[in-house]
Amino acid sequence: MKEPELKSYYRYWGKAEKDGPGYHLLPYHCLDVAAVGHQLMSMNAALRANIISITGLAETACNRWLKLFLALHDLGKCSESFQNLRPDLLEILQGKTSTKSYAVRHDSLGNLLWRDKLWDAQMVSETPVFSEIDLELDNWQDIFRIIIAACTGHHGSPPTLQGPNNNRLLCSSYFSDDDSAAAYAFVRDISTIFPFQKEGPSFFLPYELEERIRRSSWLIAGFVVLCDWIGSNSMWFPFQQKPMSLTDYWQNHALPQAKPVLNEAGMGASESVSFDMTFSRLFPAITEPTPLQRHVAACPIAGHPQLFILEDVTGSGKTEAALMLAGRLMASGRGNGLFMALPTMATSNAMYERLICVYRSMFSEEAAPSLVLAHAARHLSASFMASVAGPGKTAANDETATAQCSAWLADNRKKALLADVGVGTIDQALLAILPARFQSLRLFGLASHILIVDEVHAYDPYMNKLLQNLLMFHAALGGSAILLSATLPRHIRRRLLDAFARGCGEPETPQAESAEYPLITAFSNETGLTETAIEATFQRRCSVAVKLIPEQAEVVRHILETARNGLCVCWIRNTVHDALAGYESLKNHMGADRLMLFHARFAMGDRLEIENAVTKAFGRKSGEKERKGKVLIATQVVEQSLDLDFDLLVSDLAPMDLLIQRAGRLHRHSRDENGNPLPDGKDRRESPCMIIHGPPPDEDAADDWYKSVFKKGAFVYPSHGCLWLTARLLADKTVLRTPDDARELIEAAFSEQTDKIPEPLRQRDEKAEAKWQADKSLAHINMLKLEEGYTATINQWREDMKTPTRLGGMETTVRLARWDGTSLTPWYAKGDFPWDMSQVSLRSILVDAEEEHDDQVLAAEISRLKERLPDKGKWSVLVPLSQGEGVRWRGQALNKRGATVVLEYDPLTGVMVGEKEE
Repeated sequence: MKEPELKSYYRYWGKAEKDGPGYHLLPYHCLDVAAVGHQLMSMNAALRANIISITGLAETACNRWLKLFLALHDLGKCSESFQNLRPDLLEILQGKTSTKSYAVRHDSLGNLLWRDKLWDAQMVSETPVFSEIDLELDNWQDIFRIIIAACTGHHGSPPTLQGPNNNRLLCSSYFSDDDSAAAYAFVRDISTIFPFQKEGPSFFLPYELEERIRRSSWLIAGFVVLCDWIGSNSMWFPFQQKPMSLTDYWQNHALPQAKPVLNEAGMGASESVSFDMTFSRLFPAITEPTPLQRHVAACPIAGHPQLFILEDVTGSGKTEAALMLAGRLMASGRGNGLFMALPTMATSNAMYERLICVYRSMFSEEAAPSLVLAHAARHLSASFMASVAGPGKTAANDETATAQCSAWLADNRKKALLADVGVGTIDQALLAILPARFQSLRLFGLASHILIVDEVHAYDPYMNKLLQNLLMFHAALGGSAILLSATLPRHIRRRLLDAFARGCGEPETPQAESAEYPLITAFSNETGLTETAIEATFQRRCSVAVKLIPEQAEVVRHILETARNGLCVCWIRNTVHDALAGYESLKNHMGADRLMLFHARFAMGDRLEIENAVTKAFGRKSGEKERKGKVLIATQVVEQSLDLDFDLLVSDLAPMDLLIQRAGRLHRHSRDENGNPLPDGKDRRESPCMIIHGPPPDEDAADDWYKSVFKKGAFVYPSHGCLWLTARLLADKTVLRTPDDARELIEAAFSEQTDKIPEPLRQRDEKAEAKWQADKSLAHINMLKLEEGYTATINQWREDMKTPTRLGGMETTVRLARWDGTSLTPWYAKGDFPWDMSQVSLRSILVDAEEEHDDQVLAAEISRLKERLPDKGKWSVLVPLSQGEGVRWRGQALNKRGATVVLEYDPLTGVMVGEKEE
């Protein structure tokens, strides 16, 4: 018998076929994972430099330690309980049977084995890696415990020392003496493959190193997850059952296979960033960059993590400026790619389409960078699905495909932040700093990317607090960030700066003071804080007349008169309820072909059709034929996601920053007197006007000042004193000059000086502020703490705990089905995903569960249908709809209280929910 066969660790399997006899020996799987890490570090100089910088280790020590601990990531599989998951293999390899059940995951078992059995004086003296460290054993114990916890915790959460009954795990309960001896022998032998040379002065002292290793454990944990996911793919690393020396397998199997595998997985383009980063290269169609764009094309780039905050009016080219800046940061070595985070799926989809034509220019010509769309409904994007390339194929099997993404990167949203370029909702990034499974993988992906966050002003206090934590983590792990906003209050800008600076280790808070607008704020440890005023884009300089109109009838009169004159109008309402009311008030006075309604309570397929119709009627390319005399009633869905241009804008009273944002939909593009596009030149339409519908800002305003007019909207914007101050400021101004007035109005409306606000409304604001403080406190409780490192805590990482990225009412996914008495079909039957296109999200308080049906035929059909649905109907509420009067369809469900509610659906107006009349 050959000597390797005598090694006890060859008697343990690491991977096995689900329904077959094939298996992969544990030592080989461990070496596969280590080889992936070795090749990834070798191919990616920026990643290598970042990990070395953050850990504080010398390069050779860092490389060898990482390879060693990658190879030890699955130590817990030496336990008899894990091996008994396949009793047949246990008997084949070890010649025994077992009754032990797998009650504790092998990641926690590996951490337990290291702490309780492997790390001792004998291990240090007999293992080359550790014997070269001539310092006291106890000084290094905590450091290696941090590293082993990050490496063994590769299944989505940190390992725990607590058992099923919250008792401390005992090693003897899960590992026999033979198991422990096999693991010990493997650690000793594996370290000989990665010889270690003493670094001397290159080391920090242990007490200095421990804090750095604790912070970097977040990065290490994600690195190990990535390597394990790739190394566990049996198509890339075929099962091997024949014993051979560890050196033989490492050199002739693991290492040669790892490099091509990384390329196939879409992880090989990161060293191909373009160094020819000019504005004309990225955007050849833009012949005259805006002042903002010219500045970012030439501003200083620091050699350390850097934060930029770009504030400019809507339509000033912030997106192009951010991409230009990201490209320059990448070219200077600050990142290998970028991730753009946006408020909604709609904004993400729109940004993805824009990036398709741009992202390749950020990389060298020979590179094949990946572009990923990251949100829950990305499979509905035809462009993204067409870009996904299978193994060995280019996107859409087309050498000239505009966008491409490897199938491996595309098969899971958790991998989206690993792609060279990613676009998605802010939630995908925030999950990186919440105790969500595999957050470390998201964090690892972000660390090597430039993080761009758009519409920063759009986030509530809870999300803003999470964003601050994300910026701190990102800076601490070597990342740079770019934040975009048209309207950002100074106190929020300061908090974002402070969070990033703390992540950089800056002891003092940067004091942002500038009241200029437009403004670029930049910070790094190297350059400190700079605030640079930017000249306003000439085309975006405008004066908008502002009228406050309290009576809805008068608002309707203005809209109708404007439409009769051939102009187009948008009325932005603060709730779906109010949008429906506005639609009803106008529909008897206008033809159906000239009145449109757009909100979030449509089936997805209907909503996308309406969105396309809205874009055609009011978008950049629309002309007199499409626009003339048309009126759009909409909710906040038009604030951010669509490039729309109206002749008259009406808005319900909302916070100042949102009103300024909404005003950006007025005269957005140059047009002639009839609304036809003018490629060049000044807009020829009459001066723009914005009507604000809301109660007058009287000095004696009562507690219900806002609620008496907007019963539903009062809950959307609870700071009614701030709304009163907004109305007063605009009433005094009568003209909104952008960008000149923007900073003054925003700071005044959000000022802490509330003495001008009527007392009843001040009391309301105090209650709203208390609620926001509670939300921020909840965010602090929920979010991960950088200084604690990758470790399981008492209040986090519980199996039953779900930590939200957003607060507010929980929503239910409702699937609408047509019921004809014999069969159920999706409401929206077009396309490849009809059931997804038939979904609508409703507040859980309105619809929470399915109703039991007395009709046995219908009940049986529902059961049959659910078996065919992708999720078996587990995560949604199915509502059968029957034809009602006119175009309305009716169905029933249960609300949060268990009461029966009636759903009425009209493809022109969307879903309406009401309690069933007895």
